[in-house]
Amino acid sequence: MWRSGRRLDDCQLAPVPRPLILLPAVVLLLIAFRAATVSSQAQGQLPPGFGQALVAVRGAEAAGATPAEVAPLVSLLNNALQLNREAQAGNRTQLEVQVSNQLASVQSQAGQLEGVASQRTFMDDVISYLAGGVGALVATVACAYLFSFWRRYRVKRTFQMRIYRK
Repeated sequence: MWRSGRRLDDCQLAPVPRPLILLPAVVLLLIAFRAATVSSQAQGQLPPGFGQALVAVRGAEAAGATPAEVAPLVSLLNNALQLNREAQAGNRTQLEVQVSNQLASVQSQAGQLEGVASQRTFMDDVISYLAGGVGALVATVACAYLFSFWRRYRVKRTFQMRIYRK
């Protein structure tokens, strides 16, 4: 094949134009460094312990709690937000006490859940590593026995050979 006055051998690749190389690199850089848009709620509207309760629930989730275990805590947080909205609109003192009680309950339950989930995750990791070690040991012993049987078979076949004169 002829291209730009030169003949390409079978082992050479056709040159790729530089703009085709630069285009994916520029697209990847734009994707990597694009600004993320984040919307947030006003901090003045949230109850004082809400951030701590949210961090406690997130800690329980990060420790390995399942979504089914986290769902009641999220429900309590949503209920606390609803009570907080009602407190801003009407009976302030009684509802604020209920909100703070719910948030304290969420924090304590999240702490307990975090401990349980962390221990469960640790035990799962230990069992996984032990199972891997036992599997490797079984595979090693099986290979050793197979090589031993194979060697015995080869020795047996060698001694069973008959030599004939031509």
